[in-house]
Amino acid sequence: MHPGLGVGAKRAILAAWVSDACAVENLPTWRKLPGTGALVALDDILDALRALDGRALH
Repeated sequence: MHPGLGVGAKRAILAAWVSDACAVENLPTWRKLPGTGALVALDDILDALRALDGRALH
């Protein structure tokens, strides 16, 4: 993500990517990023959220 984005903006983007709206049909642990079509593992997105939060998600 762009280094100029604040934590809140980064969190909002990652949260949108975690949503089912970005889920890949028949591949529930993957997300397709809007605008790019890139596939990203759900665990990688959750790890990024954890890093922003500085804590584990439950």
